[in-house]
Amino acid sequence: MSFNENYEEWKELIEAVPDGEVKLPNQPIDDFAASCETLAIEAQHDKEALTGAGLDVKIIDEVTPLTGALRYIQANWMSEFRARQEAQKEWQQQSPEAYKLRDDMLHHFTFAYRKDNNLLQKVRRLREGSSNADMIQDLIELAVLGENNPQPLGTINFDMPVLQEAKKLSHSLSELLAQANGTAEEGGGNKLLRDKAYTLLYKKVQEIREYGRYVFWKNDERLKKYIKA
Repeated sequence: MSFNENYEEWKELIEAVPDGEVKLPNQPIDDFAASCETLAIEAQHDKEALTGAGLDVKIIDEVTPLTGALRYIQANWMSEFRARQEAQKEWQQQSPEAYKLRDDMLHHFTFAYRKDNNLLQKVRRLREGSSNADMIQDLIELAVLGENNPQPLGTINFDMPVLQEAKKLSHSLSELLAQANGTAEEGGGNKLLRDKAYTLLYKKVQEIREYGRYVFWKNDERLKKYIKA
């Protein structure tokens, strides 16, 4: 069975883990998953002894597919996380020029529309915001304002193609900023799903380890298989 199929099998149970019970991983997921897969093999070997002491056999059988589900969710989360990191890097590279363009346009527009109080007030309002989202919105609004009121800009020989450049830049940067901010914050989306899967699996392997330590307390060779590395 593939990791994707494991996930589909466990999806509802993973999602049902209460948010308040979520345990954050204290080790790399790959290392944890590998230790769970190894534990599943050892527990299958000792199944008779463990179930004889009262361990539910289902828990042993569930470890491997649940580990597969965790690996699948982790892969999705890491893909999303890396894409967001790359978008943040691109934003850092592209945004300074966008801010410069916005500031240059505000400078030119303020002078061009200085004799029209209505237009000048619109330009002044655009100076008020300072966030990334404000800058992106300013670019499109300045472009539209310039297209609707071209004559004063022509009087100062403003480079009119800049209006189209501002429009395109506003659109592309809005998408980039959304990706950089991420649709899945630290407390939601695939990150939360990953933590829920980890929590569910952690509880099961802890149960197996507890029984293993109980059963093999006089057998050092088997006992070490149930001591967390």
